[in-house]
Parts: sequence; C-alpha cells; structure tokens
Amino acid sequence: MNFLSALGAGARFSSDVALEQLPKPPASPFVPGNADSSAPPGAVRTLALTAVLLGLLTLTFCLLGIGNPPQPYYDEHYYVSAAQAFLAHAPNPNAGDPPLGKLLIALGITAVGDNALGWRIPSAVCGALTLVAVFLWTYLLLADFQLALLAAALALLNNFLFVMSRVAMMDSSLVAFLMWSLVAYTAALRVEVSVTKRRILVCSAGLLLGLAGACKWNAVDTLVVLLVASFVLPWIARTAPQSWQGSLARDARTLRQIGNVTLLVGLVVFPALSYSLMFWPLCRSLGLSFGFHQLAEMNRFIWHFHRTVMNNVVMSSRWHTWPLNLSPQRGLSYLVGNPIVSYGGLVALIVCARRLWTSFSLPEGLVVLLYLANMGQWAVTPQHGLFYYYYYPLAMFLSVTIAIAWRDAPARVFGVRTSLVLLLAAAVVFVWCLPNMAHLGPPWDCALGCWS
Repeated sequence: MNFLSALGAGARFSSDVALEQLPKPPASPFVPGNADSSAPPGAVRTLALTAVLLGLLTLTFCLLGIGNPPQPYYDEHYYVSAAQAFLAHAPNPNAGDPPLGKLLIALGITAVGDNALGWRIPSAVCGALTLVAVFLWTYLLLADFQLALLAAALALLNNFLFVMSRVAMMDSSLVAFLMWSLVAYTAALRVEVSVTKRRILVCSAGLLLGLAGACKWNAVDTLVVLLVASFVLPWIARTAPQSWQGSLARDARTLRQIGNVTLLVGLVVFPALSYSLMFWPLCRSLGLSFGFHQLAEMNRFIWHFHRTVMNNVVMSSRWHTWPLNLSPQRGLSYLVGNPIVSYGGLVALIVCARRLWTSFSLPEGLVVLLYLANMGQWAVTPQHGLFYYYYYPLAMFLSVTIAIAWRDAPARVFGVRTSLVLLLAAAVVFVWCLPNMAHLGPPWDCALGCWS
C-alpha cells in the first residue's frame, strides 16, 4: 500500500478485541467503514486532488502582487543580503541565524532573479505547503474530510499565513517544515502501514524538524513535544484509568511497535543530522572546512548573538500579549491575527484541554501540548526583544484546534451550517484587512475603511 492509499485509509487499524470497543469515526466517503477493507480508490484520488488544489490556489493567491513593495521592508534586508552574500561567496552579513531559510532565498534569487519576486517566492511556496500540511494533519488526526477543509480554510484566513508567505524572512520556511513533520509523525501513528514504514515516517519527521531548526531554533519546542509524546504515551496507557484506555491503547501499541531505539534515532539523531548538514553549503560558499569545530563555532555565535543583541524596542512586544492582540504590526504589512481565528482558537483550546481531563485523545493532547510548549518558550528565552510575528506557528495550531473542538459542535443551527457561519465571519475580517496586508495603494488601501 502506498502512502497516499494509507492516507485515504485514515484512522483504519488492525482489529483486535480491545479495539473493537472503540467508537468509530464519523461516516465519511474518505474513511472506510470496515477495518478490513481497503481505501476506496475514489477517496484516495479526492484526498490527493484536494491537497494539490489547495496548494496551487494558496500559492497563486500569495503570489498576486507579491512584488509590492519592490524594495526590502521590515527585516527582509537582513536575510536578502545574507542570500546575496552566499551567492557571491562573500562573508555572511547575518551569521546570527541558522542558514537554511537564507539558502532558500538564494535559491529563489537564482531561479527568478535578484528582485522582490525572487526574494519572496520561497516564502510563498512554503506558505502553500503549510496550508496543505494543515489539511493533511487535521485529516490524519480526525479522519474527517470536512473538518480538515475547515482547518485549512481558517489557516488561510487567519492573516498570518498570507502576510508571512509574502515576506522574505525565516518564519514561513520554519512553519512549513514544522507542519510537515507533524504530518509525518501523525501518519506513523494513525496510518495502516507496515512497522518498517512507520519507522521511516518517524525518521522523516525527525529530518523535517532538523530542517525547521536550520531555519530558526525555536523548532526545538515541537521536537520536545514529539519526544515527550512518544515516550510518555505508552507509560500513561499502562497507568491511566480504565476510561482512558480505549483512546490510549491504539497509539501506545503503535509506539511500542516502532520501538524506543527508532524513536530515539528518529527524533534525536536525524534532526541533529539534517540540521548540521544545512551548514555545509554555507561553509562551502565561504571556503571553510565543514567539521565539528566549525559547526560548533557557528552555533556558539548564534547563541551569543541572540543573548546579547538589542532589538528595536518600539517594534517588540511582550509574549503574553500576542494571543489577544488587536493592534496591527504596521511595519510588517499591518499584521494582526484574525480575531475570529485567534479568539475562537483560544476557546477551542480550552475545550480540548477540558476533554483531556475525562478521556485522553491524541488530537486534543497534541494541540494543547504544542500550543503550550511553543508559547511557553518565550517566557524563558534569553533573547532581548520579542516580536508579534513569532506567533505564526501558534496561529497554525489554533486553526487545527478549532477543527478538533468543532467535532462536538452542532452541525446546523436554525437550518444554517455553523461551520459556514464561522468561515464567513473569518472571511469578512480577512477581506477588511487585505488591502493593507497586500500593500495596495490608493484608493484601494481604504476601500473598506482605513486603519486608525
């Protein structure tokens, strides 16, 4: 069975006596109703086609007018100059960050040209890949096609994805690798494949997390969450109350099949390997020998830089203000989270946390841990000055969290589909913000009202 067929099978697992008592997922043409059946070919094609169309539509949308403004803005000049230096084999003017995001910008310059489109097209591609990953990850967690579409639509409308996919900075590539690592890890647990393929998926998740870390170090928080989940879940399954056993048994058994050795190699060795290898092109460009000593020196400098650099106090903000923030970051395309998604996501997070008190479930457990870990890191980071756009990964998690919490929401109220009302409300806010986020000039910048 190939990977797409396995995805089409969704949450289908081998049936034993204990698992026969588990509640079945909602009926869907994309989830087989019989544990012994194969995924319908039409369902696999629909899932694959939907993922491709979502990616292409998102990429097209993000590329429209991406060359405006034509000059670097906000922090783009730091990363664009580093990419230009890499291509010119010149000293790196921005050695305070890992190299992969800047190497991707250099690839865009090589492919398209040293212009606004070339600088920003890697971020647009990563943004499209992020949306596809949100769709597939939600589907793997819930085995529900409509909820997966809901999560993808909310991710597109939350403002963060659109803005960060149109700026030549590191966050779009960071989040793309992060989200695909979650797809690979969840597929290892939830897709019916051989043990060997499960192990390959875990190692793939580790490789992707290493690439995310080679864009920005804060990928380590997601790595820690997956490590904790991998080793704590089997232990909880042995000690948890009987009411939790049904939802825990399946994932705990799968993790035991994968094995502790594979989990350690896949989530420790492979991330370190892929992260380290991303420094090789930079060393080659600078004419430096690639080895442990050089790698240690480069990373020591990154650590020292972030501990000592003084950021712009005017643009920085306190981390605990981000979830409820309604003030746009004017220097960065008037970035402000769509309150329908931001506030709704917090409510959904509370709903998911409450569910965990009564019965453990992997979807709720993952999104709660991922949000808390990625938010909590900013409370202890030694960096001077934090910026609102750091909330981007958490905005993606909130989109998925809403879809998870929506499983128990009424499908219709007074004959109106509730998910459609949610999407329409989010779309209205997004469209109102769009002229400023897209840097449209007069009169379109105030076509729907001006920022005060």
